[in-house]
Amino acid sequence: MKNINILNCKAIRFPILLFALFLATIGNTQSTQSFYIVQYLKVHPSMENEYLQLETEVWKKMQTARIEAGVLDAWSLYRVISPAGTKTEYNFVTILEYKTAEKLSGHFESYGVDYTSLLTAEEIAFALKTPEIRDLVYEEVWTSVDLMMKENSPEMHRFQVFNAMSLKPGVSEDEYAEIETRYWKPMHERRMNSNRQHGWGLFSMRIPGGTERAYHWATIDYFDRFIDIMQDEGNNNMIKIYGKKEADKITEKTLASRDLLRSEIRELLDYVNKDSIDN
Repeated sequence: MKNINILNCKAIRFPILLFALFLATIGNTQSTQSFYIVQYLKVHPSMENEYLQLETEVWKKMQTARIEAGVLDAWSLYRVISPAGTKTEYNFVTILEYKTAEKLSGHFESYGVDYTSLLTAEEIAFALKTPEIRDLVYEEVWTSVDLMMKENSPEMHRFQVFNAMSLKPGVSEDEYAEIETRYWKPMHERRMNSNRQHGWGLFSMRIPGGTERAYHWATIDYFDRFIDIMQDEGNNNMIKIYGKKEADKITEKTLASRDLLRSEIRELLDYVNKDSIDN
């Protein structure tokens, strides 16, 4: 077998200067903030079974070892179920969570485990086929601005709705974040309390920067049941919390602050974190 680094088959390595500038911007971040490497993947339908075997049997094994070594906090694999079709840009998403900037830095500097001693020769050969099985369309780095999940829940959510946002000209990031956390977060919390939603989060994209991406903000709604996605009670809950007159003002203020560029439904297929390893 050729001496090939299988890690080059998995991730896009951002330029060192770009990443150094990114680290300089997060020096004062709070310890509760997490960082997420989001990888968007395109898999041909004929390769899906092989791809899922590759992710869940080989790459999950490596991510589990990284979590046990303390260099990674969580890994998850999603299938994009809407939008769908042959013309979609990607149809799978993997997410790596790092709870500190130091751990995130390790993602770009060293893998944290020796995969040559972790994997069998057959698994290494399978991992080397990664670029043939799927295309890594692009990779982004996100940070959590606000996040709440159902307490005392032994299970992970099953679905997430990813809402990509573009801020209107003249609207600052702080102004938009306040609208989401001050007005809309209580609505999602109300749904969580009635067991109609698993969680909610507000996220900011940190890499890549610039104007290439039309969006740099997102909210994610987490659900246990697909039917709860379809039964959107947002307007009714806003009226119950604020009254109709104030709810209408909040909606107008929200629409004036950002554009919802796309809403994407993802199904969780597999995951590993410290709690799942311990249990």
